Amino acid sequence: MGHKVKQSLMSSRIDFFYYAFRSILSIFIPLLIISGLVLSHLSLYSSATELSQADNLAISIPSSCTLSSLINGEHSKSILNGTYESGIGQSIITTYCNDRNGYVVYAIGSSNNELGNNKLISNINDNTNNYDIASGIATSGTTSNWAMKLSTSDIDSSIINTNVGDDTPTIEPEYKDQYAIVPTTWTKVLSKPSGTVASTTGSSFTTTYATYVSTTQPAGTYLGQVRYLLAHPATNPKVLYMQDVAEWKDKLNTHDTVLAIDKRDYKAYWVTKLLDGHIWMTQNLAIDLNVGENEDKTPIMRTFTSEDTDLNTIYDETTGSYAEYDDGYSYDSASASASDIISWTPANSAATIDFTGTSVPGWGSINLGDKPYSATKTDYAATGHESLGNYYNWAAAIASNDSGNLTTSTIGDITKNPQNSICPKGWRLPTISNQSNTISGSTNEFARLNYLYNSNRISGDNVDTNLIIAPIWFTKAGYLLPSLYRFGANGLYWSSTVAAYHLDFTNSSIRTSASSYKVVGRSLRCVAR
Repeated sequence: MGHKVKQSLMSSRIDFFYYAFRSILSIFIPLLIISGLVLSHLSLYSSATELSQADNLAISIPSSCTLSSLINGEHSKSILNGTYESGIGQSIITTYCNDRNGYVVYAIGSSNNELGNNKLISNINDNTNNYDIASGIATSGTTSNWAMKLSTSDIDSSIINTNVGDDTPTIEPEYKDQYAIVPTTWTKVLSKPSGTVASTTGSSFTTTYATYVSTTQPAGTYLGQVRYLLAHPATNPKVLYMQDVAEWKDKLNTHDTVLAIDKRDYKAYWVTKLLDGHIWMTQNLAIDLNVGENEDKTPIMRTFTSEDTDLNTIYDETTGSYAEYDDGYSYDSASASASDIISWTPANSAATIDFTGTSVPGWGSINLGDKPYSATKTDYAATGHESLGNYYNWAAAIASNDSGNLTTSTIGDITKNPQNSICPKGWRLPTISNQSNTISGSTNEFARLNYLYNSNRISGDNVDTNLIIAPIWFTKAGYLLPSLYRFGANGLYWSSTVAAYHLDFTNSSIRTSASSYKVVGRSLRCVAR
């Protein structure tokens, strides 16, 4: 059996508040007036008519709270059936935080690269049985389990430079020196309610694991993960969720950046309030269209609901009204218009394809562009702002199983754009319109960002310089048709504007244009509603 723990933890803050300590230094500079002899009056005369303006010095010290980890014990162990083993592995997690309001640390299972999964994933290929080991605290019986615990003791000072002392955090009773179930949602495991932590030493806690292997558990390798997240200040501890953006968006100032979790698959995204007044995802969307496979290897499609996804109503271009015409949707029959969507299930063709290199086996042909497709490049390791996310065709982007009748351009009237998307609830796809990008609040949203951050450049050498760095972080992920093309050279992002308008930029040109190839796989960024 093996067990892996995430070693590189989130090193940027999650908070809405910016703490600054100001020091004002007033310097009065005396004016030296040289006395002169005025012969006509036979007297000495001196005068100081002005004082200098005070020199004001302001020093801002931002909040900085981070986590780091050190593996201090083997996390892989061979265990015979019918055996209970505790104290497997030891990770020392160190916090550094200068926020006087303290911090909270959350934990979540992250097995098989899926946040919220708290199983040890089996490597046994068996279409009949599922041999994954669930999290639990069994020490005997017929069910295998694994569990976790935290402690602030047994920290080897020769391994890590730390002094727990008064900086010792408070562990939640459920996890303090006793094993408990690995959480499936972000769960508070410890906190430090007040006082700063010395940046030269930090404060530390250890995490260890236990497992019981029943006599019926077959031989194999079983892998699992736990991730930790630090949030501060402790007086308002909260893990932010994408779907709750309405609750926290007004607390962000321009260029404030926070990390928010998508409730649908527990992936985390950086989001930033930009100069256009909108809050944008500043990394690419990466939700899969399926959640796994059946025993016969057919995909298990994800059901997107109006509670977690940007599903609203359907616009029927042929009649100019909203109507039920799109397969894959279920509706609220009690609604006034009978067109309010409850859920959307993508067509079976839409299972997210994992691929490496440039070959994308199974990507649809141009003739299938009206059905949803998605793919993810698994051999590219960048994370955070620079992660690639998934590639989506336009049907997947607008959460549609039949986008064939959306052909007439809406660039002159974006109110006729599709009203749904694969974005989280409370978010939407950007719009492209014929409105000037110089207008505040312009609905030509990609062009507006280029105007605000990139001096409105559209051609020339290195024209995309300001689009691929902070605070926007667009990526050059290339596109799929059906293989991967222009990776590292083109950045392409879908909008909701018909017919399949998108942003396309290189280092020498930037344009927004329509596409007759809706099957093309491009990146997605969502904007808060």
